[in-house]
Formats: sequence, C-alpha cells, structure tokens
Amino acid sequence: MFKHTKIGATIGPACQDAATLEEMVKAGLNFARLNFAHGTYDTHTELIKTIRAVETKTGKPIPILQDLQGPRIRIGTMPDAGVEIKTGATVTLDTGKQTYDGAELPVDHPELHKDLKPGERILIDDGRIELKITTVNGTQIETEVIEGGVVKSHKGINAPDSSLHIPALSDKDREDLRFGVKMGVDMVGMSFVSTASDILDIKFLIKQIAEEEQIKLDQPIFIIAKIERHEAVENLKEILEVVDGIMVARGDLGLEMPKEELPMMQKKIIDAANLHARPVIVATQLLDSMQTNRRPTRAEVSDVANAVIDHTDALLLTNETAAGNHPTLVVETMNEIVVATEKSHYGDKPLPSVHPQGVSTEVAITELSRMLAEEVKAKLILAASLTGETGRLISQVRPHRPIMVATSAIIVWRQLNLSWGIHPFIMLPCQSLEELVERAVNYIKQHKFAKTGDKMIIVAGEPVGQAGNVNLVEVREIK
Repeated sequence: MFKHTKIGATIGPACQDAATLEEMVKAGLNFARLNFAHGTYDTHTELIKTIRAVETKTGKPIPILQDLQGPRIRIGTMPDAGVEIKTGATVTLDTGKQTYDGAELPVDHPELHKDLKPGERILIDDGRIELKITTVNGTQIETEVIEGGVVKSHKGINAPDSSLHIPALSDKDREDLRFGVKMGVDMVGMSFVSTASDILDIKFLIKQIAEEEQIKLDQPIFIIAKIERHEAVENLKEILEVVDGIMVARGDLGLEMPKEELPMMQKKIIDAANLHARPVIVATQLLDSMQTNRRPTRAEVSDVANAVIDHTDALLLTNETAAGNHPTLVVETMNEIVVATEKSHYGDKPLPSVHPQGVSTEVAITELSRMLAEEVKAKLILAASLTGETGRLISQVRPHRPIMVATSAIIVWRQLNLSWGIHPFIMLPCQSLEELVERAVNYIKQHKFAKTGDKMIIVAGEPVGQAGNVNLVEVREIK
C-alpha cells in the first residue's frame, strides 16, 4: 500500500554508513535530519555526500533538513559528579559565572537575569529539576527548589513563564547556515522561533549568503519553524503566513506548557498548518524505547498512530536512529504503524464544508480533484509544479490517492517529499497539457502506479508551465 505520511530520521553514528541508509530508505525513510548541535563540518560533509549517493542509487528523493541548534541556555561547568540540590532548599544561580566554585550555580547566558521575575519558574535538565524564583539581584537569581536533583555540567535551562529577549540565531547558527547553503541543503530547521520576523530574518540571511558565495538557488531553501516556545504558539498564525513548514518540537514545547495540554496543542498546531497548506512534522520520543528494544511500547504505537490520525505530514525519529541499536527496524516499525493507521477509517480527513466567504480558484480546484478521484475511482492525481505549491495545495485536502507531482527542479523534487501523499518525480518542462500527460503516463506505468484503462485526475494550469496558475481539473483514462 502507498504510504501517505512521510518518515524522517536523524542521521548519526548508528546509521551514517551508506548500506544502512539505503536499507532505511527501502524501509520507508523519506527525509534526513542533520542535527547541528552535534558533529563537525567534516562529519556533516561526509554525511551529506553519503545521503546524496544513496539518493542517486535508490532514485528516491532524500531531502536534507539542516537542524540549527539555536541559542541554548545551559548550566555552566560543574564538578564531574554534579552538585545535588535538595527540595525546599534555597539555591542561587549566577549569570556572571561560568564555572561552579562551591556557591552559586553558573549559567552560561550572561543576559538571562534581565528577563526573569520573582514567581517565575526555572527548569533544568528537561524539567527534572524545578526552581521558583524568589528574587533577582543583578546577575544573581535566588530560587526555592521545588523539585531537587543532581545538577550537572551544561544541562539545559528552560524558563517557561518568562518572555526571553534572545535572538533566534546565534553566531554558531549563522556560521552553520553558511555551511548548509554552500553544501546545498534543502531545508533548514530554525530553533527558538518566537515571531514571524525571525523567519523573515533567516530568509534574508540565506539570500545574503547565497549572493556572497555566488550560489544560484533554483528555488528558495525551505525554512521549517520549530514550535518549541510559548511565544511561538501565541504567534503561530503570523509564523505560518511566512514560513515554509513547521515542526511540533515536543521536547522543549512540553516544558513550555503544562504537560496535560501538550496533546491538544499538537492537534492545534497540525490543524493550523493544514489550514495554511504548510507541511508539518511531529518530532521527539515517538519510538524512544526502540533505542535499545526491538519492540516499541504500546503507548508509543498509539502516539505514532494518533499523529497520523491528526493528519501530520511527517514523523521525525531522533535518537532512535541517530544513536539507537536498530535504526532500520525503527523505520520499518514506524512504516507499519503508519500504513495500518492510514488503512483505517480514522485516517480519512473530511473535506471542509462550503466556504461561506469563498476561496481561491486553486483551492477550489484541489478540493474538486479529491472529490472527483473518489467518485470515479481514480488511481491517482497528477500535477506539474515548478515551485511545489500546486502539489502542496492538493496534499492539503488529503486525497486518498497518490499525488504524482512532476517538477524540473531537483530541490523542489526533494522538498515535495516532505508533504503528505506526494510522490514527486523529475520531468522536463512541458509546453502543453498533452505533452504533460504523455510524459507522465510513461513514468506512471513504468513505476506501476497505474495501468492502461485506469483513471487519473489531472490538476494543471493553462498555459502549462507557468507558476501559480492552477485553473484546470480533468478526468483522463490512462492509455
């Protein structure tokens, strides 16, 4: 069965060789994430070369997502064994210190104290340790320990109640971004996003880097906003209007809000992304126990299935593939859960009711394409797209047919592989609808998506070959 929901994997030591990557692609892998919080430019260069080689060998697009680390607030340098702080005790943090000297806990961000107020919380080490601020005096932040534990070097700090005025791009991110543009990454994951202006800033920076490095971008690099801060949730609509895709980054997001609200927030973010025809990725701890185990927990199976039912475009594996014992098996397992869920009636997304204020011609035609496909029992929907936008509009209405999208740009071919239900393929630009159909049918038959006598739905624009010009939907019998 054709899989609609896409699967991504973080590439790390456990799966960085070509043979394992090829096995993962055959098991259902659709895109690769490179985590720039780890590794060197030399190691990332080799990973990119390997991914491109596997793409060429398999003939399947493998878009590369460069995930920027973003500014991270962390504990400074502590003794090797860490320092235990007890529940109920009073503990002081100091942004003016980098190393523990037996008194205050060092914080590696020198400006953090300026954004903190009494009564707000500080979480350390993924929330395992919780502090409540009592006073802020210069660089010193005095707190009451609500939940104690051992504080170790460089553990992450979250301030879920505070409005932090920290730039979304660090100096390291800017250097990493330049490397990514030079290496030809297809997508960039932006951490610490708060507002739409963060997205506009990184888009401008990419253009600037491309000009300085004399790199011609056939199409813009995709920007994926990682929704992991409460400010990003509050500004979600504005962010979606300027970004290319989003990620539900459940690790930090789960610390930024009450834990019981996270499942509903995941649904809200996916719904908003679907409404704006932006691909959305759900990430973090989907099959976490499979880092060591060969079978997932029942809760993890349900988590993956529910993300599919929520109509996410993609699911992203992180530590499970980067450092786990069974990277290929993890992808196979996720693929099985996805296919089983999509076969059920829970995987069917209803079309929106009639729009009271009307919609664009493009949206109306894509909704019609799904209805026609269901009524005439078409095998697939065919479109051509220079930028990928037509394909993503069709994906938005979630037709339960393969969406075959022809494009002439390699980067668009790759980027389309992030979107739900789309099977992108490379084809030279066509001058007429008949040329499009004739060339596409050869590909469709060769790859056994349909056969002579089957019906297909064509979504196109006339004249053919012009971007942003969808105005035609047609039923054709494959000959």
